[in-house]
Parts: sequence; structure tokens; C-alpha cells
Amino acid sequence: MNRFYIALFALAAIVAVVNIATNARRHRTLVQLRSEAVKEQRRRVVQVLKTENETLSKTLRSAAHSYCDGNDLVEYPLPKYDKCPSNSTLNIIPFHEGMTTGLRYVLLGALMSFQESRCFAISKDPKKPLDLLSSSILTEYFEEIGLAHDDNFVKKAMMDGRYEVRNWKQLLSDVMLSRIEAIKYDYHTFAYTHPKHAVDGLTLKRDFLRHMWHLLPLYRENVCITLKDEEIFDTDYIALSIRRGDLSKKLESVKTMGEYIRETERVLPLIFDKGQTPKIFVATDDCAMVDILRKHRPHWTIKSQCDQLNIMQKGYSKDELKALTKEQRDEHFRKFFVELYALAFSKVFIGVSHTNVAWFAYMMRPNVDRSTFILLDYINDPKERMHDPTMIW
Repeated sequence: MNRFYIALFALAAIVAVVNIATNARRHRTLVQLRSEAVKEQRRRVVQVLKTENETLSKTLRSAAHSYCDGNDLVEYPLPKYDKCPSNSTLNIIPFHEGMTTGLRYVLLGALMSFQESRCFAISKDPKKPLDLLSSSILTEYFEEIGLAHDDNFVKKAMMDGRYEVRNWKQLLSDVMLSRIEAIKYDYHTFAYTHPKHAVDGLTLKRDFLRHMWHLLPLYRENVCITLKDEEIFDTDYIALSIRRGDLSKKLESVKTMGEYIRETERVLPLIFDKGQTPKIFVATDDCAMVDILRKHRPHWTIKSQCDQLNIMQKGYSKDELKALTKEQRDEHFRKFFVELYALAFSKVFIGVSHTNVAWFAYMMRPNVDRSTFILLDYINDPKERMHDPTMIW
């Protein structure tokens, strides 16, 4: 009997060693593949900026002008939110602030609801999901998203008990619902149909976002006037997205200013002629970052909405945002919207993958080569390369 257990133990040890060796080989292979992907992106962005520079500029400027000419609702009309079957179940999607995090869950929840042949309404408090949205940052700044709290379908569904509260964890834990790039979809619903057969999940989200997300005219006009004043539309520029605030307390991989500068200087010669002053747009929740960059690169033209603020921002926090007055919050979001579009229309974006702001900007970019969207954590940090950045959004 003892010999039996000794043999069994030895076999288990051999299996464990084999598994460790197999996993190590897989890890090395993955490291090699991701390292090659980084090299390919560096090679590709050089090629694009060398051979497609003028075309890239025209595409970005055309997209910016088209948006500011008011063509967005014509090109990307709102989904048909109210066309679900009359006795269908109403999905209730809680809105999680901050802005881009909340809109991400609403986007995924909308795609899920339409595929279930259901309408949806948004609740303003995740802790009180039946307290439907009557006023919030969504209704203050955006065209209609989902059904209004006083819509007849909503009122009747709530009265009849014909509703289901959907949890954001479900949307992220199910890869089919989180719409990752690796999975293909034929998406045909009562509210929105994607024109492409077998569209990947990332493209589906990107295209649907453009239909769902429209600033109210007042805020769109503010964005456009500001960007025209900054000469964003008619000149080349590089955009830096520098996230600090509560994110810097959670992550070890927050990137230094030196990393932003080094990556910027890799692509500068490909965008600006010798002797030409580089233009850099900085989007940040911590305006001290703009001062630091100007100190280290005084010969760059550095544009930032931080220069327009009455109160300097020192890092984004959801709790601090809730404490702002209506005027302060309005100033915060006016700055934020300008930054998002400046990031989206930039010739090269440089940021990190750990903030939803980066992915929102990616979704809003015209259909330009992905190599111009540079994520520093993925480029510079071997550990971060183990996480596919396209899985995040």
C-alpha cells in the first residue's frame, strides 16, 4: 500500500512539473508574440506617418469639420429606442458615474437589450435601480439615450412589473455581452442594425457609440468653437491623455512625464518638418501635468483646456465631482468634452489603457490606422503586455 501511495505521489509530482513547464512555455510564447506586436506597431506607425501623412490629415480634419457642421445626427441617427414589442420586458440599466464608465455600461446594456428585443431605461443610482433617470449628467448634456422615465411604455411596464434590472457585472463577465474584438456578430435588431456581416465586437461598439452618444447642440457648439480657436481643425498635432487623480492611487503602472515625452519625440520628426514648432494638446485631470511638460519642453506649443479653468484641477475623483456646484460641474464637463474630441481628432494619440477616457477617444476616432493610437502601458511595460488592451473596452 505504501508503494502505491509513493507511486501516486511521484506521478502527481511529474504531472505538476510538466504543467509548470507547459505554462512557462506558453508564457514565453505569449511574451514573444506581444513583444513582436509592439515592434510591429512601432514599425507600422512610422510607415503610416511617412507614406499616408497627408491622407491621414485630410481624414481627421474632414471628420472634425463634419461633426461641427452638425452632420453627426444625420450620419449617425439615434437608435429607434421605442420600437420594441409592446408587451416586452423593460430592461433597467443603472448608470455608474464617472461619465465614460457609466456610458460604457449603458452602451453594453443597450446592445444587450436590443438583441433581447427589449427597450431599456436608465436608473440614476445603482443602489436604487428603480429610481429611473429624470435628471442627471446624461439628460443635462446628451441627446436622448434609452426611454425617458415618463415614457408611456416605461410607466406601464413598471406598473405591470414587466421589468428586469441588469447588473453591470453580467455585462463584463460574459464575453458575448462585453463584445470583445475576437468575437464576430451579425447584429440585426429593431433599434439598430450594423451594416456589416460578421462584425467584430470592438467595431460594433465603436459604430453603435456614434449613434447613441450625441452632445446637446449647446455643448457641441462649445466644443467646436473652442477647437477652432485652438486651431485644432486645420493643423497637425499630437494629443497626450494623462490620467492621474484616483487612478494613480490604484495602479503602479501610471506613466511618468518622461515616458510621454520620449514617446512623443519618437513620432515628432514624422509629423513636423525640421524647424517647425511641434503642437501638443494635453488632456488631463491634473493641470500640474501641463506645467511640468511646459517646463521640460518650453519650445513646444502646448495647448490645454487647463488654461481656461477658473479653478485648477488636481486630479479626478468621483466623490469630489459630486461635491461640485452646478457651475463648477458645467465647467468640468465643458473641458472634458473638448478634450475628448481633441483626443479623437489628433494625428497621434498617446495615453494609457487603464482609463475609459482613452477607449472613448479611440471609439470616436475616424477610421484611421490603429497604430496611431499608442498605449504607453502596453508599449513600455512587459507585464501589461500580458493583458490584451482590446479586451478592456
